[in-house]
Amino acid sequence: MSKKKLIGSLILNTFTVISVIVCIIILLKKNNNTFRMFTTQSNVISGVVGLIIVIFEILILLKKRNALPNWVKVVKMVTTTGVTLTFIVVVFYLGFVAVAQGHNYFIVFRNTNVFFHFLTPVSAILSFVLFEGTDEINFKLTFLNVIHMAGYSIFYTINVFTHLSSDGKVQRKYDWYYFVQGENWTLGAMAIGLLLVTFGIGFILWWSNKKIYNKRLFE
Repeated sequence: MSKKKLIGSLILNTFTVISVIVCIIILLKKNNNTFRMFTTQSNVISGVVGLIIVIFEILILLKKRNALPNWVKVVKMVTTTGVTLTFIVVVFYLGFVAVAQGHNYFIVFRNTNVFFHFLTPVSAILSFVLFEGTDEINFKLTFLNVIHMAGYSIFYTINVFTHLSSDGKVQRKYDWYYFVQGENWTLGAMAIGLLLVTFGIGFILWWSNKKIYNKRLFE
């Protein structure tokens, strides 16, 4: 990693860490249920990984280390996939759900959501694709990108179907992402779809890094 790429990664990861810390403090004061959301979870995990990267990159600048450990790069790929999924779901799904409910599309980017739904995902994408090489990450490791979504799908499904109303209908307060549309089976279809999309996102990020990082931009 060149010094310019190192600095670029350091700046973007520092931005991610600070953004996540500030947003979590604000959200905890407003809503104790915030950690049930995939958005919050993916951003917090991205912030933690960003902090780990910042520490390693400072050590590299101080010549205490030569490069980022490979496991850190793998975890960064996984967490970047998570926040990218958040970004895509917000832009192409939740924004239109808001409109259907009579709100403005851009309500999904209001207050802390402008960070969790847009700025921190973009920051993670740019730092991963442009500045953090993945030469040691092979295709098989891209399957790890679905771990968080798979776990969350299980949690979400159990939570929804253990809180059905007396007539067997899904209670909207337990289906906070509005994944059950009419029939209950739509949740399973949505979960499978999201897992496929998640894998696709992770693969595209991995492939993009291979193509763009190795062009030696920002050297």
